[in-house]
Amino acid sequence: MPNLASRFLSLALTAALTAQPAAIPVVRAQSQDLPSLGDAGGDDLSPGNERRLGEAIMREVRRDPDYMDDPDSTEYLNNLGFKLVAASPARYTDFGFFLVRDPMMNAFALPGGFIGVHSGLVLTAQSESELAAVLAHEIGHVSQRHIARMIAKQRDSGLIAIGALLLAILASRSGSSSSGQMTEAAIAAGQAAAIQQQLNFSRENEREADRVGFQILNDAGFDVTAMASFFTRLQQGSRIYESAAPAYLRTHPLTVERIADIQTRVRELKPHPHPDSLDFQLVRARLRVLQDDSVQGARDALDYFKGQLKNHSTPSEAAANYGAAVAALKLNQPAVAVEYAQTARKLARTPSAMLDKIVADARYAAAQSDAERADAVRVARDATVRFPISRLTAINYADLLQKSGQHEAAVAYLREQLALPKSEPQYYELLARSYAALDRKALQHQATAEMYLLQGSLPGAIDQLQSARKANDADFYVMSEIDARLRQLTQKLREQREELAKSGRAPPPEDNGKRR
Repeated sequence: MPNLASRFLSLALTAALTAQPAAIPVVRAQSQDLPSLGDAGGDDLSPGNERRLGEAIMREVRRDPDYMDDPDSTEYLNNLGFKLVAASPARYTDFGFFLVRDPMMNAFALPGGFIGVHSGLVLTAQSESELAAVLAHEIGHVSQRHIARMIAKQRDSGLIAIGALLLAILASRSGSSSSGQMTEAAIAAGQAAAIQQQLNFSRENEREADRVGFQILNDAGFDVTAMASFFTRLQQGSRIYESAAPAYLRTHPLTVERIADIQTRVRELKPHPHPDSLDFQLVRARLRVLQDDSVQGARDALDYFKGQLKNHSTPSEAAANYGAAVAALKLNQPAVAVEYAQTARKLARTPSAMLDKIVADARYAAAQSDAERADAVRVARDATVRFPISRLTAINYADLLQKSGQHEAAVAYLREQLALPKSEPQYYELLARSYAALDRKALQHQATAEMYLLQGSLPGAIDQLQSARKANDADFYVMSEIDARLRQLTQKLREQREELAKSGRAPPPEDNGKRR
C-alpha cells in the first residue's frame, strides 16, 4: 500500500528510533489522532483501548487507494470470517474483515479484531478451506490477544509511536513501491526490516495461533488438511525461490516444527471434506478482474474467461461467465455483460447475491427505455427479498433507485432496511445523496454529519450540523434533533481538546471532513 508507506513509514521510523517523549506529540498530530492507549505502567492493553486503536488505524487504511471498498468481495469475506469466528473462543469479539488490492499472498491482523486480506491470497488459494485456514490463523492471533501483549511490551518506545509503527508494518507488508517516492522507498528498504523484526509476532505466538486456528477450522466444518497443505506448499515454494519468498512467509515465518505440529494434528482427526462454495468461485473471478484496475487489465480478464469457457478449462462455468460479465461491464459493454450475467445465473446451482447484482447492474446499464430500467430495478428489489440481510443487495437496490431518480423511494427503503447498519458511513452517504437530490438541505447536512463522525472527523461533523441549522428547511422535530446533536458533539470536542491540553499534547489539526 504505497500511500500508507509514504504517509507513515518515515514518520514511524523517526518515532521508533528516537523514542523520546518530545516526539510523541508530533506523531499524534500527524497520525490522525491515534487514541491514548492508557497508562504506560500497565501490563496490558485493555480491549476497549485496543479497539479504539484499531478503529483509528482503519480510518487511515480506508483512505488508501489500495483499500478495496468492494461490497461484493467484502460481503463474501466477512461471511466466511464470521463463520469461523462463531466457532472460535473470540466469538463475542467485534471482528471486521477487509480486502487490500495487492498481488502478494498475505493476510494480517490489526488491533481490535480487524483482519486484512490481500487479493493475491484469495486468487492463489487452491480451495476455500485454504483461505479459511489463513483467516482462522489470524483469528487465533486476535483470540489470544497477541497484538495487545505485543504492544504492552513495547510501551517504553512511546504509546503513540506504537500505533504509527503498526501502520508502518501494514504499509511495508505489501512489498510494493511508487516511482514518485524513491526517497521514502530507500528509507523503507534500509530500515523497515528492523521495525518488522521488532514487532513481528514471536514464534511461540505463531505456534499458538496455529493451534487455535486449527481447532477453529475444524469446528467450523472446513477441511483441516488445507492448513497443512497450504503451509507445506509455501515452504516448498520458498526453497525454490529463496530470494522471492511469499509475503506471508516474511510476516508469518514458518518452521519445520510448526508444519510438523499441524500434520500431527491432522493425523489425530478424521478430516471431513468441504466443497468450495459458489461464492468462493465467484469472488475469485471478480478479484481477477479487479486486481488490475486498468482498462487493459479488464480486457485481459475478459479474454482469460473467454478462453476458459472455450476450452472448458474452468472449475466453474458459472464463475467464468460471472467474471466475463464483470469485465465486460467494466469495459462499458453492457449488452455483452447481460448475456454473460444471465448465463451465469442460469448455470448456478445455488442462489447468490453476487449473481443477482451483476444481472441487475448489467440490465440497467444496457437499458434503452424507462421500462427496461424499471425491470433492472425490480431485479435488484427482488434480490433484497431473497437476501434480506445482505449488505450488498441493500446498497445495490438503493443505488439503482437513485440512478433512476427514485429518491423518495430510496430514502424510504434506507430508513426501513436492516442489512446496512446505521453504524456504517455508507448508510448516511446514501441518505445524503438522495436528500441532496430532493433539495432537503438540512437533512442532507445532518446525514453528512453522521457520516463524517463515523469516519473520525468530529470537527467536520460539527461543521455539517451548523450548515444544517442555517438551512432551516426541516420540521421542528428534525431541527430539534440537529440542535441537540450539535450541542453534544461541540461538548465532546471541547472535552477532547481540554484533555489534550492537560496531558501536554497538541490538539489534532482542524479537519473539515474532506477526504484526502
